[in-house]
Amino acid sequence: MRSKIILLSVATVLFSFLHAFSEEKGLMEGLEGSITLDSKISNIAGNKAKFNEYRDIRDGFGAYGSIHADYDTENFLMNFKADDIGYDTQSYRLEGGIWGKFKTYFEYNQIPHNFTFHGRSFYSGVGEDNLTYPTHPPSSDISTWDEFDYSIERKRLGGGFNFEMLRPFYFDVSALREKRDGIFPLGAAGTTPGGIAIELPEPIDYTTDNIKLEAGYSKNPVFLSLGFLYSEFKNSNTNLNFRNPASGVQPNTDSLTLPPDNDYYKLAFKGAVRLPVRSKLNMNLGFSRAKADADLASSYVSTGITTITLSNPDFKGKIETQNYNFVLSSNPISFLDGKVFYKHYKTDNKSDEIITIDGANTYVNPLFDYKKDTYGLELGFRLPAHLYLSTGYNFIRTKREREDLPINRDNLYSAELRWSGWEFMLARIGYERLQRDATFRAPDVASSDPRIIETWVRRFDAAEQDRNTYTLSVDLFPVENLNFVIEYRHKDTDYKKTILGLEKERSDGVGVDADYIVGKFGRLFGYFAYERIKGDQFQRQLPFNATSGFDPSLPPTPSIFNWEVTEKDREFDYGIGTDIYVIPKKLTLTLKHDYVRSNGSADFTYLLGTNPLPAGRDQKNIDISFWDDYRLKLYMIKAVYNATNRLSFSVGYAYEKFKYNNAQYDGYQFVPATSGTNGAYLTGAYRDPSYSASVVFLGARYKF
Repeated sequence: MRSKIILLSVATVLFSFLHAFSEEKGLMEGLEGSITLDSKISNIAGNKAKFNEYRDIRDGFGAYGSIHADYDTENFLMNFKADDIGYDTQSYRLEGGIWGKFKTYFEYNQIPHNFTFHGRSFYSGVGEDNLTYPTHPPSSDISTWDEFDYSIERKRLGGGFNFEMLRPFYFDVSALREKRDGIFPLGAAGTTPGGIAIELPEPIDYTTDNIKLEAGYSKNPVFLSLGFLYSEFKNSNTNLNFRNPASGVQPNTDSLTLPPDNDYYKLAFKGAVRLPVRSKLNMNLGFSRAKADADLASSYVSTGITTITLSNPDFKGKIETQNYNFVLSSNPISFLDGKVFYKHYKTDNKSDEIITIDGANTYVNPLFDYKKDTYGLELGFRLPAHLYLSTGYNFIRTKREREDLPINRDNLYSAELRWSGWEFMLARIGYERLQRDATFRAPDVASSDPRIIETWVRRFDAAEQDRNTYTLSVDLFPVENLNFVIEYRHKDTDYKKTILGLEKERSDGVGVDADYIVGKFGRLFGYFAYERIKGDQFQRQLPFNATSGFDPSLPPTPSIFNWEVTEKDREFDYGIGTDIYVIPKKLTLTLKHDYVRSNGSADFTYLLGTNPLPAGRDQKNIDISFWDDYRLKLYMIKAVYNATNRLSFSVGYAYEKFKYNNAQYDGYQFVPATSGTNGAYLTGAYRDPSYSASVVFLGARYKF
């Protein structure tokens, strides 16, 4: 309430001051801007966190304001912006300087990320790093649990200075502090393998400080710059301590490690030089290092505390990264454009390798490294008949430190033909082909080891594939006030050597965008988009702790068999609207409607041969007909009245409705069971995000 009173007071004083003095000739020469005051009356039903996921529109009455001011003369400049004053989405920026000498700025902004309001937990002390456990076992009556909100608020405060008095040299310095506070849902296994799942409220108290320096030289034909970035991340909570409800044996205080403190720096050099034959060479070189320290847990909970032996209780992480890019572009003759480039990216993981001994088992954490080299050539040809042909080829080699698919070799071909023979039309047709080869490394384990299943698994992120993409678009402007854009896209991906995993994926998308100005009477606009995605998977079912039957070519049994699933997702959305100039330049009425709908499904087939399906199941009822389904509707009507050249008023109404349906959340229970693989203690995170909201808004704006 205090922030609203301040907002109203400031806006009233500024409005009166500007109204009184703006007519005095020369008094405010070079100053222009606006003051806006909006009030909203809202009625939100359903999930208020989802409605306000990244905004702050509260139930009931709210007053919002913004101030924009620009002062610009021959020598000086100043810009000030303040939006959503006093709310969780407020932002402020002040920028000023002397032309040709320096510029400086200060800024502050914040934004929420709301996940779920009114979550519940049987732990007390939510928001702290030590959760207090009730009497064992916890009550399944959620009315006795503590209530809290899953939400994170981000606040950013920063400023910078640009010094350009010694042209062609320049110097930039900036600093930024980002603070994140709140509670985030975190999942944990009560026991492993199998057993209950636990949802925990993770306390978020992060602080990130950045300092950025850059010095450079810019004078045709040369540009050079040297930059330095230092970033420090601090987490006030290093562990989340809690008692595990899976065990009644004391002591059994468990702990989850949270993001550790770390620091990062990067040194970068950028350069460009113009060359003969209308050519230019660009380069970008960089080196960075990230470091972190963390204390390792020396025990875990499994029917009491089990201790483990570590080669070092302190983990020191360090990753160095280097990248360099070179691009040579040229237009040697009028009908030919060319570009050749090389990009290199490589990590060097120098983190500790910790030996962990748990009874008879010994583990060593593998260190992940990544190297990627890209070689490319692009050529553009200006052809007769108003045609322009763009062609490209990239060869990309990626090497990763991973067990299954360590190396990829990609050949990427592309071509686009553009025609501009008519003044009222621009047409484009394109094609892209990706051929990915992958080096596969089979696991070196005994045939009875469950890891032998990896022999047939190909994970789609790095699996061998052929992908074809076709695009078509037409821009039409048959008359001066009418614009049309029509687009179509088809993509087909074949994971040709995959046995277990994603085998194929296909998608089609079409879009239309239109805008028409109806003389002095108004404007019509709208869009339409439709996309269909289909993916096919082939997988294998095995019983827990299986020691045989891993080969998918073996005949099926009632408990060991292959299965397949076809996943489909269809998204349909459109929007229409109009601006009606009821009284030209005086009264404008805006009507708008948006609609988005997504339907997903999963069609399962158990390949059991003559074996029966498990009791109660058939090939129909194992399918999922609602898989990430949602609908979003929005209606808005708004009228703007320009009382004078400086003063305008607005009034309007908006209605928004979101409906979500997903099999994963159907029949949601906080405690579906207290033991077994279906057991869980949940907190309500992401539960039932559906909502509807009505908002009436009034506003006034004064320009000066």
